[in-house]
Amino acid sequence: MTPIKIVMLIVFAFVLTTSVVGGELPTSANPIQTIDQAGLMALMKSRENRYMIVAMAAWCRPCRKELPVLVDLFERYRSEGLNIVGITLDLEGPQAMQPIIDKAKVNFPVYWAGQSAIESFDIYAIPMLFLVKGGAVVEKIPGERSRKYLEKKNKAVARITALLRVGQTSPD
Repeated sequence: MTPIKIVMLIVFAFVLTTSVVGGELPTSANPIQTIDQAGLMALMKSRENRYMIVAMAAWCRPCRKELPVLVDLFERYRSEGLNIVGITLDLEGPQAMQPIIDKAKVNFPVYWAGQSAIESFDIYAIPMLFLVKGGAVVEKIPGERSRKYLEKKNKAVARITALLRVGQTSPD
């Protein structure tokens, strides 16, 4: 390699390093936030709408494969009251999952709960889906699910929601 090429390579490396280290890293459209046990429990006990809470990790191929399906479901059914929340369990922290969330253009909130959530919520497989309605986990489903299966589960929980609303209304 000629001395000019070596100098150009060093200058390029310096400029690249300065722009990344000295400047700010690009921000995510959906940054993963940390959630503690109390916050996670509040999500599980939420009475507002129906929730699909998805436990996942960056190293889990089925988790990554399922993300586009979840993004699509959220887009299609959020106007009908569906909330999807991702919970990442990566030991390395939220930075392990962030590039995957960004690449999949995940449009629902994702939190990092870490290892303590595994024991607290009896997560024995991932991905694991918690269907939450009326402040209670109505179903816990381990493993990767198909789009058709997830739509069917969402519609079943929506019917339960509608029945609960009818049962809660009182005549005037």
